Amino acid sequence: MDGSCPFCRAIQARIEQYDTGHRLSFIDYNDPAVAARSPFPRARLDEEMHVLAADGSWHGGYFGWVAVLSELPRLAWLGRLMGVAPIRWLGPGIYRWIARHRYRIPGFPAPCHTDSCAIPAGISSPSSTKMRT
Repeated sequence: MDGSCPFCRAIQARIEQYDTGHRLSFIDYNDPAVAARSPFPRARLDEEMHVLAADGSWHGGYFGWVAVLSELPRLAWLGRLMGVAPIRWLGPGIYRWIARHRYRIPGFPAPCHTDSCAIPAGISSPSSTKMRT
């Protein structure tokens, strides 16, 4: 995840509320050690979320969210629904639209362009977050 993105941190905080079994960890790809372990170039990490599943497979963007939601007992139904045609055909386009417009979506924080941005209450700092399924 992009730990410097207020939208990403807000989504992380919302998802963590459903992760009662602590099945997910979030890691910030801005950490040089994390970026060095990633099989993806920085530009691709900037474009979409990436998920490393327990079986070692990688899922990006929309399908990353399918993987994440499928791991959460209270939201697994949504992950299964998102994997069914025609939703899975439309999902990647919807994901890209949300990614491009994430700072215009009501109820989410505006972009942060400085290192001094405050992290909203209840959201972990980027250095303390990890992501895996």
